[in-house]
Amino acid sequence: MTADYSEAGEKGVKTADALAGCFGEQLTLLHVSENFPEDMPISVIPPEDVDPQKYLTDRARSSLGKLSACLGQPDAALEVITGVHSASREIVLYAQKHAFDLMVVGSQGVPGPTANSVVRAAIVDVLVVHPTE
Repeated sequence: MTADYSEAGEKGVKTADALAGCFGEQLTLLHVSENFPEDMPISVIPPEDVDPQKYLTDRARSSLGKLSACLGQPDAALEVITGVHSASREIVLYAQKHAFDLMVVGSQGVPGPTANSVVRAAIVDVLVVHPTE
C-alpha cells in the first residue's frame, strides 16, 4: 500500500489493512518521496543544520508509524524511499522486487497521474480506492 497522507490515501490504507486482515497477509506501508521536488510545501522544508534527505525520510517514517498504530497494525512493514525516478515508477519497482500479490493505491475521484501510472506499469493487480462521495 502506498501512503501519501491525503484523505484518499488514508481510505486506501484502511482498505489495504482490511484486505490484509482477511487474508492473513502482511501489510506494507510505502511512502515514496520524489528526490527534492520543486513544489515542496514550506511546512516540510528541513532546518538548515539537518540533512534534508534524512529529515524527510524520518518525517515520513514517523507518519507511517502513526498510521500503522491507528490501524492496529504494529507489525506492518514501514518503507520510505527517496526516489531516483517518479513516485509511480518507484512504487512499481518496489512491488516487483518484493513480489507483492496486490498493490492498493488511493485516488481522489478520477485516478491521478501516480495511480494511473502504477496501474499501467504494474505486473500484479492494483486496487484503486476511490473516496466516498
